[in-house]
Amino acid sequence: MATISESINPQFPNPTSFVRYLGIDIRPRRFGFVVIENSIVLDSGIRMCDKSEFDNCLGQGFDRLLNIYKPSALIVRGTNGVHANPRKRKVSAAIKRRTKQHHVEVISIGPATIRRYFDRHNAVTKYQMAQSVATLLPELAWKLPRNRKPWETEHHRMSIFDAAAVVVVHLAL
Repeated sequence: MATISESINPQFPNPTSFVRYLGIDIRPRRFGFVVIENSIVLDSGIRMCDKSEFDNCLGQGFDRLLNIYKPSALIVRGTNGVHANPRKRKVSAAIKRRTKQHHVEVISIGPATIRRYFDRHNAVTKYQMAQSVATLLPELAWKLPRNRKPWETEHHRMSIFDAAAVVVVHLAL
C-alpha cells in the first residue's frame, strides 16, 4: 500500500526535513483537527464546547494543540465568503490571531481547490472524499463513520476528515 507521501507527491517531503502540519476544520461550536508529520498522523480529534465563545473553551483547546505539537503551519479551509457562517468566521479570526501569537504560518485552502483535487480521484461527495483521505492516511480509517442517510445529521467525526483533506490537498500542491 502506498503511503501518503508516495501517492501525493514522490518528492514530499525530504526524509531529513521534518514538517509538522496542523489541519483544522472550523465549525461554530467545535473544530476537528489532524496533526501530520512527514506523512504520518500523529494525532487527530475534535474539540467541542457548549458555546461558540472561542476565547474560553475552544481557545484553550487550540492553544494546547499549538503548545504540544508546535506545528510548522496551520492549514484551514477558507471560511471567507458571502455565505460563510458569521460565528464560524469569528472562530476563524480568533484562531488566526492565536496562530500569529505562536508565530505559526496560516495556509488557507479554498473549497474549489479541494473539490478539484478530489474530482481527480473520483470523489465527489463528502463521504467519498473522507474515504479517499482514509485510504491515504490509514491511521484514520477506523474513525471514518458510516455513510449517513439523507435525513440524518452529519457525524461529528467527519470534521476530522475535513481537516485531513485540507492537509492532503496542501501536500499535493
